[in-house]
Amino acid sequence: MESHMLKILKTYLLMTACITLPATASNVVEEIRTIGEASRIHIDSKVLQENRNLLVHLPDNYTQSNKRYPVLYLLDGERHFNHAIIATQILQEQQRVPELIIVAITNTGAWGSDNSRQRDLGIKKERFTQYIENEVMSYVNNNYRTTGLNTLFGHSLAGYFSASLLATQPELFKNYIAASPVIQDEELDIYKNILSNSKAKNTAEKSLYLSLASEDEARRKAVTDAINNFVQLLTEQPPEKLNWHYEFFDNQTHGSIYFPTFFPGMTYVFKSYQAPHFSNYKQYSDFGGMQGLKAHYKKRAEIYGLDNNIPENTLLNLASMLFNEEKTEAALNLYQKLTNDFPESARSFSGLGQVYHSMKQYDKSIIAHQAAVKLGEKHSPAWRNRQFQSRLDRMKKELND
Repeated sequence: MESHMLKILKTYLLMTACITLPATASNVVEEIRTIGEASRIHIDSKVLQENRNLLVHLPDNYTQSNKRYPVLYLLDGERHFNHAIIATQILQEQQRVPELIIVAITNTGAWGSDNSRQRDLGIKKERFTQYIENEVMSYVNNNYRTTGLNTLFGHSLAGYFSASLLATQPELFKNYIAASPVIQDEELDIYKNILSNSKAKNTAEKSLYLSLASEDEARRKAVTDAINNFVQLLTEQPPEKLNWHYEFFDNQTHGSIYFPTFFPGMTYVFKSYQAPHFSNYKQYSDFGGMQGLKAHYKKRAEIYGLDNNIPENTLLNLASMLFNEEKTEAALNLYQKLTNDFPESARSFSGLGQVYHSMKQYDKSIIAHQAAVKLGEKHSPAWRNRQFQSRLDRMKKELND
């Protein structure tokens, strides 16, 4: 039965239509595809006293799993929904962000009239905050499997709204991304509130990423001066437990900045999710070595509800770095552990073969490379297995010469 408050209309964007077109040599099949499956949620808002819409996009395997997911909330949602879906899918493939529920908080009308947007994000922002907290987030948390880890993305006036929420109600979101926020005349108050909140007992860690477009620097002096002042304040006296980063984008306009902001912004605020990468041994040592790595994955597990095991790929990259840095004994021990813990890992055996070769233990090297080729035939892409075979061939040739 439909609720008086909420009427859910499902819209399916994942549709395929196949059209066969005539061609001289063969038939051509055209598949029309869109971004994914989404829901349009209609809310009869008591707070705003008007009807509003949400757009909700779920992870691909949502219905097949029992997992809970972080939520990304988009202000000016109708403008950002599609590009946010595409960008998060790319970032997920690269293990930069976790799977997310994406919720677009839309304006009234097709794009939102200036009056209503100014009202919601500026003049009546406290009322709009109540709508987000009591109706939008309440609905999402009651109807979807969420973790409570929330991220807010806003651009321009919505960027100001995002920064203002961090200053006044930081408990609503963990991460904030503000693309060219128009915070002029309020940057000092926003900073002071953030600084004051950060000193409170049991303050939770927050992340803030903000950007500025070069057009703003050239044409919107007040916007630029305010952001520069805000960044200077954050630099001179950083608030406790606030991870923040500022980035200036050259050759961008105020109207285009939101797209290039999204990729690095999401990457920054979810850096606790990502695997540490060490280019050299000093970086690894400064990170705390293996104990630092274990601590990272323990914290990651607590934040994202994952297990705290260090992934195979992270250990493989670490072993490769140790070998390249001539930490031979450490590399040998790690590759041996990898082949024991991941007996189907062709890359582990191939790396072990390289270490044995450097130690002039050629018989062991050939055995390890042979295991890599055999496993690679079952589990690795063709290009990687060619690499395993090439290493084995070089090893054999070197022994025969």
